Amino acid sequence: MFATAQAAYQLLEDLNIVYQRVDHEPITSVKNVPFTLPGPQVKNLVLKPRKGEHRFLVILPDEKQADLTHLAEILNEKRLSFVSEKNLVELLNVPAGSVTPLALPNDHDHKITVVIDKEIDQQDTVGFHPNINSTTLIMQFRDFEKILNHLGYKPLYVAI
Repeated sequence: MFATAQAAYQLLEDLNIVYQRVDHEPITSVKNVPFTLPGPQVKNLVLKPRKGEHRFLVILPDEKQADLTHLAEILNEKRLSFVSEKNLVELLNVPAGSVTPLALPNDHDHKITVVIDKEIDQQDTVGFHPNINSTTLIMQFRDFEKILNHLGYKPLYVAI
């Protein structure tokens, strides 16, 4: 059983976070989305180093390509690659195409480091799926930081 939208909504309610809910066709990739969502949008990547159990949830503007070689250098790793769908389910309990920081409560062992691109405007809104890819929740970036803090994550802000 995958992480539920209800779990994401409960987290937001517990923290008194206001959001705008936008229901839409399922999105599995930010490429060629046939509609526009309000505000700046991001994409979420889960990466792993060549060795070790550590994982990175990388959040960057949706139109930006992640240079994994450059990112590995920034994070002091030899090489980064995408995690398998099986590993994604083990880590966050979500399928590929539904990666979201709202699934971080499922990272019970805190194997994930959250990495946020400095280009993301912290004075604006940001949108994330509530564990399902047919809805996007738009919230203030500062509220997203409140979620990370509540869950015990200290994000790294880097120029990707």
